[in-house]
Amino acid sequence: MNRERIVAIVNRKGGSGKSTTALNLGGALAELGMRVLVVDLDPQASLTRLLTDRTVECGVGTCISAPGQPAADLIQGTAAGIDLLPGDRSIEAAALALSDSPSGFLRLRRVLAPLEGYDVLLLDTPPALGFALSSAVLAAGWAILPTASTQQDIDALLDTMMAMDELEVDEMVCARRLAIVPNAVHRDRPDRGGLEALRSAYGELVAEAVPHSAAIKRALNRHLPLARTEPGAKAMAAYRALARRVKLAAEGSYGGVLSAAGA
Repeated sequence: MNRERIVAIVNRKGGSGKSTTALNLGGALAELGMRVLVVDLDPQASLTRLLTDRTVECGVGTCISAPGQPAADLIQGTAAGIDLLPGDRSIEAAALALSDSPSGFLRLRRVLAPLEGYDVLLLDTPPALGFALSSAVLAAGWAILPTASTQQDIDALLDTMMAMDELEVDEMVCARRLAIVPNAVHRDRPDRGGLEALRSAYGELVAEAVPHSAAIKRALNRHLPLARTEPGAKAMAAYRALARRVKLAAEGSYGGVLSAAGA
């Protein structure tokens, strides 16, 4: 699997919209005719629970801990029209098992490399700086950073980018920033101010804001992406715009901001 086709969805703060972004971006990419695999690296397995009611006997962490376990054997199709490499608490066990390994953070890249037949892999990560997030940005060619718009959320976004910068300083080949995605944005003055602050600081890197939307909540309750439940919903414009950006990046023809983590 070419790294350019792997996108890590990262932010160290809970509630930033990582799993929601992964689900709805996956749905928007599927609309474009792309074959999508989502990889759940969060031990809480929120995305896995959204996409399947099957019991997870082995999560992706098992493949990271035991290189003899092919990730392809664990992949499940879903009613959402995207495939799933499920997660569970095995990612925590992998982090412990590889804590003394100098190349532990690179193991996920080895796990994903043999996967074939997908146009895009989306890596959903936990709300923490650590093994899973570092593994994801070292496996991926691109990073999407969802965020809410309060100062606390913007501070967490900066922390996440600084963690990526540290990997770059250590001469690791790290995911380039593809988009900052403002999530659940209200029309009120505080959210407008936060959005303006993001755009002032990061310019074109800030993608179209996803508005606060009851339609997104309804889609989550139905365990489906918004593209499947209410494709005409206003929020779909933002997800479709993000999907087009991801498609161009995966195909090597993105002409927007091409920022390395340390840029």
